[in-house]
Amino acid sequence: MDPAQVDAAVEALMKHCRAHESSSLTDTDARVNVQVVFKRVPKKTKHPVRLTLKHTLYSKDTSVCLITKDPQRYYKDLMKTNNISVARVIGIGKLKKKFKELEAKRILCDSHDVFLVDERILPIIPRWFGSYFYRKGKAPIKVNLKKKDLKQEIESATRSYMVANLGRGNNLSIPCGRVSFDNELLSENVLSALKELCANVNPGLKNIKAVYLKTENSVALPVYAALDNRAFKIKQTKKVDSDVALVESS
Repeated sequence: MDPAQVDAAVEALMKHCRAHESSSLTDTDARVNVQVVFKRVPKKTKHPVRLTLKHTLYSKDTSVCLITKDPQRYYKDLMKTNNISVARVIGIGKLKKKFKELEAKRILCDSHDVFLVDERILPIIPRWFGSYFYRKGKAPIKVNLKKKDLKQEIESATRSYMVANLGRGNNLSIPCGRVSFDNELLSENVLSALKELCANVNPGLKNIKAVYLKTENSVALPVYAALDNRAFKIKQTKKVDSDVALVESS
């Protein structure tokens, strides 16, 4: 991926957005997304894929909710001991009991900006969250609460985005910043998002047809276009892990 092309696309998009700040087309807090077009639909993953950006998408005032294994009190104390600030800690038992009804789930979703989830209980969380969290762009972000440097793990998670819809189509949208971001910071987030995607989704760049940068209401500006648009067959073999694919040119 050419950093110069990314910089050019970011600069052009920011000029367009800032020129229309006073109109209804955009605003200074509009989200900027990387749009990826695949040659072939990627293999569907069992769990959402975590992509960690270089810079956080959120402000210092962002409300973070952490969902953990039981007992809830143990993890509240763990956050305090490690000097980690989160708005709320909810144990899985309390989540199941107190937030069982749809309206309660919606209130919880609207009360916080980011939801971090202990990776040990992540597989059962989507069923309890339901579709509302995902429609709001608040897919749970997994964290490893056994990490030695727990503060770094939490900070890294708040710079992450969970891709929950791989394997459902040829297009993927990844938030990488906002119009209010500095150009350099936004460019670094775009590059880190694409690097993480290629590293975590087989067969990486070989299966990417094109990449664009846009806000919800702006035009899509090209960042990358593959010279070879041939599709690839993505096959599994018994000799490798189920999440690893071998690639053969079709």
